[in-house]
Amino acid sequence: MRKFWQKQQTKGEKMATPAAAANGEITEADRKLLEELRSKIQGELELVKAYDDDFSLMRWLIGWDRKIDVVVPKIKFSLRAIHALGLDKEDLSTLEKVTEKCDECSVPLRYLPGSLIGLDKENNVVSLQMIGHLDAAGLMPATRNSDLYRMRIAESEGVMQIIRKMEKEQGKPFGTSVIFDLDGLSMAQIDMAALKCVTTMLSQLQEMFPDVIRKIFVINTPTFIQVLWGMISPCLAKQTQQKVKILGNDWKQHLKETIGEEVLFERWGGTRQAETEYGNVRMGGKIPAELRYDPANDLPAEKLTKLIISSRSTSFVPITLEGNVPGRKLYWWWRLENNDVNFSILRAAEGQEKVAEHDDDYMVHPKFKLQTDFVPEDGEVSAEEPGVYKFVFDNTHSTFRSKTVKYFIEVRNP
Repeated sequence: MRKFWQKQQTKGEKMATPAAAANGEITEADRKLLEELRSKIQGELELVKAYDDDFSLMRWLIGWDRKIDVVVPKIKFSLRAIHALGLDKEDLSTLEKVTEKCDECSVPLRYLPGSLIGLDKENNVVSLQMIGHLDAAGLMPATRNSDLYRMRIAESEGVMQIIRKMEKEQGKPFGTSVIFDLDGLSMAQIDMAALKCVTTMLSQLQEMFPDVIRKIFVINTPTFIQVLWGMISPCLAKQTQQKVKILGNDWKQHLKETIGEEVLFERWGGTRQAETEYGNVRMGGKIPAELRYDPANDLPAEKLTKLIISSRSTSFVPITLEGNVPGRKLYWWWRLENNDVNFSILRAAEGQEKVAEHDDDYMVHPKFKLQTDFVPEDGEVSAEEPGVYKFVFDNTHSTFRSKTVKYFIEVRNP
């Protein structure tokens, strides 16, 4: 088993890009790239000013091989999404505040095992994920797909706020160290619907927060780790795959040496004091049946409108709002008959009201790939500004299969 992982890492080492600017130094060539990047994303940096610093932008350049044409659309989406979710206005400056924000996203998601536990010896934020305690089959029927996106993006942006603060104080870049504890994991726990949702969400996070992970430690690995790796690795960036290190029976000693025993609770070989050996790490567990969504709460068929989105195409529902109305909101509810679709809400730029998407549109709700096999998607957004609001259903990723959506949209005035 160790040989399998060593082989993976050897492959990665040959392709690895050196961790540029590890000590805070930025080359003259990179300075020119930073200047060019800033010139192309001025509008987005106005939306989320906190990202207008060299270390933040260097992460994007490093994460995407310094290819400006690749970086620009990705960073534009990310900053617009952070703004649309209101995270640029949130105070997520401590691990406790990040945890509180994540807990607000969904009650069922509070059963997701794992927590942010502190800083390692190199001042990277440490995330400890108890994968073996995840009730994957219970999660899907209990919460919306989009809630998982919101939670993980909120957590990631919170980590970025903490990292940016340290970078300003110390003048060098930081990142995250992740511990995946697979203790208790069995093949029976691997729910394919949940796995698809999680891997899709992981791919999104990789795109939104590149070159943040510094180290990944995997402990308590089961015998079927190769099968699990085959399912998850395709959604990880090559740079991330190269940072994975599987630990053997001496994993506690290794974690103490790299993370620090004062950061780790007793369960992981540390000396950090707590009432239990797990400390404040969320241990997950079975999601209560009463938290599962009841399909009887679906909107009645007579209130719904059917929309068919052909394969390789995008459809949208335009809602025109007049005047500036403080407190006005747009509410939506929809279900897919099967599979998944990308969903977003945009406010049309002038002259772009008749096309589904345009780069000048204002992002109201980020584009997420969602499935509604168990729980429908619903929510509301502020719509105080006048204009044409476009509810976009994007099926361009599907080569052959059309998608049928049944939806309801309502304007809610104060």
